[in-house]
Amino acid sequence: MNQIISFLNGLDDYELAYFAKFKLHTYMQDTQLEIKRHLRKKELTKEKVDKLIAANPKKEAKKGKIRCPRCSSDKIRTEKVEWTNTVNKVGYEDEIASMDGLSGKIIYKNQVICNVCEYWIEDPNFEKTKKSIWHDIGDALFHIFTN
Repeated sequence: MNQIISFLNGLDDYELAYFAKFKLHTYMQDTQLEIKRHLRKKELTKEKVDKLIAANPKKEAKKGKIRCPRCSSDKIRTEKVEWTNTVNKVGYEDEIASMDGLSGKIIYKNQVICNVCEYWIEDPNFEKTKKSIWHDIGDALFHIFTN
């Protein structure tokens, strides 16, 4: 628990508001209770969280630093992940990855996620990013014709 409280102490009020709104629910129940106690100590009510999010000043990224497009935090984590979504892509990098995949070679790409609000900045395998409306239409047609 000390690790999460230490992390929360490193957040400014705006980051803490985004954390409360978007990431709090991702923790186990006991940890959520500890985080909620911390939020009460900081006097962050739901109304204050909403006001902070609405008023969040967008910060400029420092040279070489990535900022989250949702909350403007620079508390970002980058993880190397196996790139699996290479089929039916167009482009030189995609073609090489597809060929390497056929030969059994593993290609890694960076997955970039905001530590504050859990926004996926770079999602090479499209695990969390929103799909296009065409994907939703395709799903709807599939369900119509299969039922």
